[in-house]
Amino acid sequence: MGKDYRTEDGAQIAPLSDLKDFQVAEGYKDIRGWRVDSADGKEVGKVHDLLVDLDGMRTRYLDVRMHSAIAAAQGDRDILVPIGSARIADDSDVVVLPLTAERVTLLPPYDHGMLTRMHESEVRRHFTLGEAAAGAAAATAATAAAATTEATAPARETVADTERFAGPAADRTFYDHEVYDDRKFFKIHPAKEREVAAADASREIAAAEEGETRIPVAPEDSVLLSKGEDGTDEIIVRRPQKG
Repeated sequence: MGKDYRTEDGAQIAPLSDLKDFQVAEGYKDIRGWRVDSADGKEVGKVHDLLVDLDGMRTRYLDVRMHSAIAAAQGDRDILVPIGSARIADDSDVVVLPLTAERVTLLPPYDHGMLTRMHESEVRRHFTLGEAAAGAAAATAATAAAATTEATAPARETVADTERFAGPAADRTFYDHEVYDDRKFFKIHPAKEREVAAADASREIAAAEEGETRIPVAPEDSVLLSKGEDGTDEIIVRRPQKG
């Protein structure tokens, strides 16, 4: 990859459409182009792309392109949605968000540039009740502190200002939060999981006779097709570390 997808804290988050050697793993739905509805049943846009964590080999965000009537802006306006916070509607190619249409319009626009932790934290607060409440409390406290500082010492820099300009401390565990767990989004029903496991076992027996190699893959695993250094295709299987 020639383009640098590294964020300010060292993570690599890239649009799937830019990764020519990658594709959605077999057994997972490619939701790009699907309709996106709000929690109150309004169509707010379509899935424009998926943002992939190249270090963890996990999808972290849906890049949603909002309809102009909802966005109330000229031209395209994209927003990011943490993938674990959304869900696929039953029996339809529709992604449902946990926010009302009005709250969707409050999400910060995504300009397809380098992600900043400030932007990601703001997005995440909208999808996490506890963080949303903490953010509102922090904003209220910051406003009160700024008013006091202005009245007593106009030239003195507040702590809030210092943190704002310095930026948040690097946190490589940021994506450990449940709203970034793509397994919640691409979930498989237990009965279906058993059916898939049985089918895999049957295929393994048949493959042994045909001289093929098949590797059982669990729902929590990530499977990607990539190009090796010699140009040949490779299958990458990423499994969560246990213990």
